Parts: sequence; C-alpha cells; structure tokens
Amino acid sequence: MNGRALRLGIIGFGGMGTMHAEQISYMENVVVAGVIEPGVLNRTKAQAFFSGQDVAFFDDVETALENLQVDGWIVTSSTSTHIEITRQLLERGYRVLLEKPIASSLVEAEKLRALVKPDSSNLMMGHILLWNKEFQTLKSEATKLGKITAINCSRQRSADHRVRYPGESPFAFIMVHDLYTVHSLVAAQEPTTFSAQQRKHDQGGVDLAQAQIKWSDNTYASLVANYLIPDDIPGGGNIDELTVAGESWHMRLLYESGVIQIASKGEVRQVKVDPPKRIGATNFFDDALRNELEHFLLLIRGVESVPVGARYQDACQIQGWIGNFISLTQDEGAK
Repeated sequence: MNGRALRLGIIGFGGMGTMHAEQISYMENVVVAGVIEPGVLNRTKAQAFFSGQDVAFFDDVETALENLQVDGWIVTSSTSTHIEITRQLLERGYRVLLEKPIASSLVEAEKLRALVKPDSSNLMMGHILLWNKEFQTLKSEATKLGKITAINCSRQRSADHRVRYPGESPFAFIMVHDLYTVHSLVAAQEPTTFSAQQRKHDQGGVDLAQAQIKWSDNTYASLVANYLIPDDIPGGGNIDELTVAGESWHMRLLYESGVIQIASKGEVRQVKVDPPKRIGATNFFDDALRNELEHFLLLIRGVESVPVGARYQDACQIQGWIGNFISLTQDEGAK
C-alpha cells in the first residue's frame, strides 16, 4: 500500500481489541497511535502490549479526542457503550470500524442515522465472517447451485461465557455472526416471520438461544447459539457450523476445517479452501480479521467502499432481527 502510514486508535482493549492490535502489528503502513481503555487491568495490558512504542493511552474518549490525531478509530468496547462513543467520533469527522453488534437495541442504533453518510463510508461494521475465505467460498458455491431454500447455523461456546459476559444476550453476542452471514446469503431480504426461544440457567444468565426465520419466498433459517461446551477444553472448544440447502443440493461447512462438503447430482464432493499462511494469520479467523482491517485502511484512503453486509443500514436491519428475538423470548415466542 502506498502513502504514509495511517494512524489508528483502538477503543476498548479486551479480547477483541487485543486481536485487532495483534493483526495490525503484522501490517504495513499502519500503526496504533492511541488506546482508550477506562479499565485499569485492560489498560495495563495495553501498555504492556505496546511497550517501547509511541502509543498514547487514555481512560476517556473526550481527553483522547483533544490530544490525539488519528486517521480512523476501531471501537471494540462493550456493546452498551458503542453508540455514545461512535457518535462522538462521527461528529468529529472520523471513519470508524465498529465491532458487532452495533448497539443494545435498534432504538439505540438509530441514534447514529443522521451522522452516517448514505453510503456508510464513515462507518464500517466489524462483521468479520464476510471476509472469511471459508464463508466466501461457500457463498460462491451456493450461487452456482441455485436458489437457497434452507439455512442452518450453530455457534457453540464454553459454559463460562454465561458468567464472563452476563449482560450480553447470546442472540447479540454470538448469534449475530450467523445472522449477518444469513443476511448476506439471502441478499439482505427482510423476513416475514420470526420465532425464538431461550433457556435461563438455574444460576443466572442464559446458556441456550435459538431462533427461526422465514422469508416470503418460503426460505427458512434456523439458528442456535449456546454456552454448553465444558470449560477448560484446549483452544476453547468452539464449534461453529453452517449448512445451506436448495432444491436437490446441500452443503456443509465446519468453520476452521477448510473443507466444504457438497451433496448434489447423486454424489458427495469436497471443496477445499487453502489454509491461510500469512505470518500472524494462520487460521481462518485471524486471516478474516486481517482482511477486514486491510479493507478498512483502503476505506480510509478512499480506495474501497463499505460492502453490503457491513454497512450501517445492514447493521440496523440485523439489530432489528435481534430485537425481535429478544422480545419474543419475553413473550409468546413467535411473530
């Protein structure tokens, strides 16, 4: 990439903020110039990560904006802070990469509408799977096979997520990944029917959430997100799966396997996705995050636009779906 090195700021240095910083450290012509982190433990972690580098640290947005000049911001703070922080950044004219989900509710998300440009060029959502080579390959293969009639998504995490993230709904916290891939697969069509269920754990919180969606063309999607994998499994034990079916065909992807299994025309075949081999990005997740960040840099430079699925209007549409699921689990369960 030509031109001077771009300067980025990161807001929030928990797990996702750290992952962004790690990928940026392998990239050319970009540096992290500042970190905003009000939490003492995470700020100390950030200071250790950037030890010896010219990085400024702040515990509030206002002070940082008064004292730091950057080309763009990455917001990875808790969901409840997304809108207020992003509002301040957009008002100052910055381009922002905002991690999912956009907000705690659609009402909150709508507060940014007047500040976001029509093409969303000043706000890009961190919908990372849109840059995942496995998902991109599956979508490409599905396009060749014909109309999609059914989608099934499963996203499973360790049991301690229920305790570690007590204020985050599984619908918004992990199912959102599958919702924006579904949104991409159905070309952003708005559903006609929603239903949803969740299970409350005896010791507090929710450990299982599931949802069903129907479109006017008789396409269905079924999604489940749970915190049921036993703790202390090496690597976390995450299991993420996507199956897509059409008339006389079916495909299945177990994320991070690099293999898409396709059944059609009386045979079963495999489409293999070449594993990432870049330094610091040797799995599909890290590779997708790197790709997403590279796209954000091109957006800042005015070379790229925000793709469908990562625009503000897409995030609001998906937030509306999440809002339906959450309200349904507190009501009759179908709409």
